Amino acid sequence: MRRLSAITVGFVACLALAPAAQQTGQTPVRQPGLTFRSSVNYVEVDAIVTDASGEPARDLTCNDFVVTEDGKPQNLSVCSFVDIPIDRPDPPLFKTQPIEPDVVTNERAFDGRVFMIVLDGFHIAASRGLVVRREATKFIDRYLGENDIAAVVHVGNPSAGQEFTTNKRLLKAAIDRFTGQSLPSATANINADALAKANQQIVGFDPGPAADMDAPVRDYMARESVGSMRRLSEYMGELSGRRKALLLFSEGIGIELLKPAKNISELVGFETMPVDTSALIQAQQALFAAATRSNVSIYSIDPRGLTTGMEDFTAIGTTPAAPDLAAEVPGRDYSQPRIMSDLASESKLAQESLRTFSEQTGGLAMVNKNDMDEAFRRIVKDNSSYYVLGYRSADPRHDGRFHRVSVKVKRPGLQVRTRHGYYAPVDKATAGTIDPVVGMLRNPAAVSGLGMRASASVVKGLLAKSTVHLTIEFNGKDVALKPAAGYFTNDIDIQYMAVDMKGVPQVNIRDQANLRLRPDTKERFPEVGVRVVFEFDVAPGRYQLRVAAKEQLGGKIGSVFIDLDVPDFATARLALSDLMITAKSAPGTPTPNNQSTLGRVLATPTTVARTFAATDTLSAAVSIYDNDARAPHHVDYRAALTSDVGAQVFTRAEAKEASAMVAAKGGYSWVLDVPLTGLAPGRYVLSVDARSRLSGVDPVRKEVEIRIK
Repeated sequence: MRRLSAITVGFVACLALAPAAQQTGQTPVRQPGLTFRSSVNYVEVDAIVTDASGEPARDLTCNDFVVTEDGKPQNLSVCSFVDIPIDRPDPPLFKTQPIEPDVVTNERAFDGRVFMIVLDGFHIAASRGLVVRREATKFIDRYLGENDIAAVVHVGNPSAGQEFTTNKRLLKAAIDRFTGQSLPSATANINADALAKANQQIVGFDPGPAADMDAPVRDYMARESVGSMRRLSEYMGELSGRRKALLLFSEGIGIELLKPAKNISELVGFETMPVDTSALIQAQQALFAAATRSNVSIYSIDPRGLTTGMEDFTAIGTTPAAPDLAAEVPGRDYSQPRIMSDLASESKLAQESLRTFSEQTGGLAMVNKNDMDEAFRRIVKDNSSYYVLGYRSADPRHDGRFHRVSVKVKRPGLQVRTRHGYYAPVDKATAGTIDPVVGMLRNPAAVSGLGMRASASVVKGLLAKSTVHLTIEFNGKDVALKPAAGYFTNDIDIQYMAVDMKGVPQVNIRDQANLRLRPDTKERFPEVGVRVVFEFDVAPGRYQLRVAAKEQLGGKIGSVFIDLDVPDFATARLALSDLMITAKSAPGTPTPNNQSTLGRVLATPTTVARTFAATDTLSAAVSIYDNDARAPHHVDYRAALTSDVGAQVFTRAEAKEASAMVAAKGGYSWVLDVPLTGLAPGRYVLSVDARSRLSGVDPVRKEVEIRIK
């Protein structure tokens, strides 16, 4: 095993060199897979095509489209109709909420929508944080399908966000951490300064005009918000085959310098993007370039809803006595009507910025409207049914020049909505070709190809850290084999990396699984595959565990991402580790790399299989931790296997003194065998509960869904 140097990932990562799998031909392909850019000359645009009633036109072919770049016809290499259903949760019948899967897989190609939820804390008042949390949570609960991926970014508090995931609980938890931190309006600051100077007037002394003392910080916050959207657009630009939506919750940027930019279609004729001396305008222009190049649409959502611009006037309070102040400072108007006018202008300017972000990127601005559901329905509709059109530009120059793109359809009566063009990339020095395994770790989403399933169980480790028990199983049908000295061999390069919520890798390890299969094992290999088991230690915290692999003979690559929540077992009054699961049938899968120490409490290696034969026996290990030293007491713990309709077909209950469960002693490890013989095929839930006999301690539970075939 060897540790590799840290690789910067997280939301600012933007390089991925995995080859793009493109669909060709005259017939549109439904649900194209999410792929990754392989060439900076590759141009991808999405086109929303609707009939007179506003419904998507679903039966167009490449021959129905006319695509031009700078007036020149283009030959489409990709022409796919994306028609994404909304997958709804499917919990067991006896539960109202689905059970979060403890196994992730890339065996099913991604077929959902991509949403980046940006909470612009720098431009949302603290008083409206509740509205933002409520509406963003509503989007997750009502409009995010089980097949979609989403991420949450906090501008101003990056560690509070959440990387791309399908886990709604984690997304909502990230939203719950949001607080607005916008500055008082410039108008309010000028008024306060005018008051202060009016109270400090000295005969014959000119205190000067009132000023916004927060202006430098305001400019920094504006540039940071715009810059964050640019970096996120670049990050999502590596995802091809999907329209990407950036949902911007913000009250807008009310700075005079941020005027609405020219429509992209009006910029044709400029050799390069127009340059403004203002750093903020440059940041805005860079955002538009990145979003159009990456096919990212910004949907701006103003949490103020229908507004007059006067909502914050009451917070200003006292205004200077205009006649008295004007007598001392002739020609300066700090009257209440002027302040109200300035406040309305500032609000209008902020709203214009939101409209500009959306108009320039093909999105929608939800400004001056109270019905958020209307906006959310439109966002989902825009990102559910559309055509992905791709071609390779004949212009090899990477000079930042704007290229106008036109998309039309030959069939009469249809309307097309798409972006107007893109900015060519600007060449930057590169460090050479990136290892494909490393490249997958930088990607925003998992990669299909080399089929794999993985599970990570967190157990108390040494000192303050916890141990992650990682089990990975590869699909044998995706792994090539060659004969060598009586065996069948191949090597699988594997790298796994635990990235914290700041995007910093805390664990980064490269290893290799060396396969040497006997002929009898080789015959079963396509069905049973191969398993590897690793363990590593991390401090308590939230991580995304990224696992990437490449099998050497066939060159297939694949990756999976696991959301990892590592609790502080040493401080919890009562806690359970994750379940480690195996079965009597588990040894049927070869395990050349088994580096587990925790897993030795089980008779066979841990497995990621969650479907078992009715003749099998399931085994599970869980650790129980009780650090409550108020008084001697017992802990009751219980395991149950419950059918889909709520019938308990297996139970086991025990009790033990809490002194044997202290985290510093490693807790108490409980191993139980669950025979499946005679159970009907279907879905079941294996659960473990622990309850302290001391008052005031919440019970804890772990549960895993399995199926019996």
